[in-house]
Amino acid sequence: MKSALLLLTLAIPALLLAQEKPTEAAKPAETKPEETAKKAEPAVEKSDDSVTTERKMMIGGEEVAYVSRAGMITLTKTYGEPRAKVFHVSYTRIGVEQAEKRPVCFCFNGGPGSSSVWLHMGAFGPKRVVMPDGGATAPKPPYELTDNEFTLLREADLVFVDPVSTGLSLAEKGEDSKQFHGFNEDIESVGEFIRLWITKHDRWGSPKFLMGESYGAIRVSGLADHLQDRYGMYLNGIILVSGLLDFKTLSPDEQNDVPYIGWLPGYTAAAHFHKKLAPELMADFQGTWGRVREFARGAYATALVKGSSLPAEDRERISAELSALTSLPKDYILRQNLKIDPSAFRHKLLESEGKVIGRFDARCVGWEGDPSMSAVFGVFSTTMNTYLRSKDGLNYETDRPYEILNGGVNPWNYGGGNRYFDVAGRLGSAMKQNPALHVFVACGYHDLATPPEGIEHTIRHMDLPQDLRGNFHYGYYDGGHMMYTAVPSLRQLSADVGNFLKETLRR
Repeated sequence: MKSALLLLTLAIPALLLAQEKPTEAAKPAETKPEETAKKAEPAVEKSDDSVTTERKMMIGGEEVAYVSRAGMITLTKTYGEPRAKVFHVSYTRIGVEQAEKRPVCFCFNGGPGSSSVWLHMGAFGPKRVVMPDGGATAPKPPYELTDNEFTLLREADLVFVDPVSTGLSLAEKGEDSKQFHGFNEDIESVGEFIRLWITKHDRWGSPKFLMGESYGAIRVSGLADHLQDRYGMYLNGIILVSGLLDFKTLSPDEQNDVPYIGWLPGYTAAAHFHKKLAPELMADFQGTWGRVREFARGAYATALVKGSSLPAEDRERISAELSALTSLPKDYILRQNLKIDPSAFRHKLLESEGKVIGRFDARCVGWEGDPSMSAVFGVFSTTMNTYLRSKDGLNYETDRPYEILNGGVNPWNYGGGNRYFDVAGRLGSAMKQNPALHVFVACGYHDLATPPEGIEHTIRHMDLPQDLRGNFHYGYYDGGHMMYTAVPSLRQLSADVGNFLKETLRR
């Protein structure tokens, strides 16, 4: 699997997301896909390099009819010369009143260099991969798809977008693909895609939402500001799944201790899952979660700020609490100067068993690399390629490889400058100009790639009027970066995001 797919050069799925150094369920009783296809008696239409299919499915006891469209939208230069084709899959519900005013949500994963397959086939599309109970281990091949009763299709129409160089999207012949490989370049191209899709489908009058996972959170935060300034397109809300806004929260150095504060609660969640904590901490996870967050933001943060001036007795006290909350030996923590590296933690937690835990999902266990990548890469790659070409799926005929993850987008252009890259200011600006913009932040307890405390730290430090701080809403779930691989967490995530969409429109 070329685990060198990067870890920042891509090692991470949609997930990825966050380069560590940026400057640089039980299966529910559901209808099988082939049975759904028969019931729906799909009508298939091909036009303009797209395939349109009508289908039906049951969602919560309600029959939902929808149209899937898989195809390209061409991005052009000023005088109409093509420069790139952007592949996307959209799902629009049919048989509803005022369809042109129905909410629409554009969904992106991250990388950068990832297609939208993870949110599409793992969380919110009408089909999803079948994972073992809990979602922390890989299923046995061959892999399966099933109807997704947790799709957001009841609440909104969905558009899953693959930025240029991911999925089937590509620069036109003769065009340099690097013109799309950077923060501002990406924002401009996917922003133009959104404008074109909205225009071609007569949806300017629809409520509009953006969803981004991992680096996708950076993308949609920048998009919120860009769409307003460039096109006067104001959004109703954005959903950030396992996201980050500021690389300062993930890139420690001698003058930046913030990441150690952000990682600590995730270490405790991992140690709790693997039953490495003392009985009193194992008894109540929520109580333990509250304790570690208070310690991280309080006594631990203060100790790190004091650096070498921290008194010896305080050093002993802090190291003892860190040991209790992580299960790592106190003397080891003292040798590390109270700073626990996430890679070291992943290898040391189960060291006595000769195993390592996952980066994207600390519940996953293996012998090398990132076991949480191994648990998802094969199943998502196989099922997406099957669904894409199958007559029971999207029926999109192509011999080109679908780029699940493409390390070729690196090095990604973050714009230079002697500073940590962040988009918190861009998001804050969008919210100040559009006070109706609400943000839902979804976090996995066991995510050691983009830990919950990291994005919370950024949001707490955003320059916002107090009146707008209530525009942030949070959800926490058992699981890691892709918390939706666990069916119970997917169920709750779907309910929370669905309620966020509805409540945002009521406000």
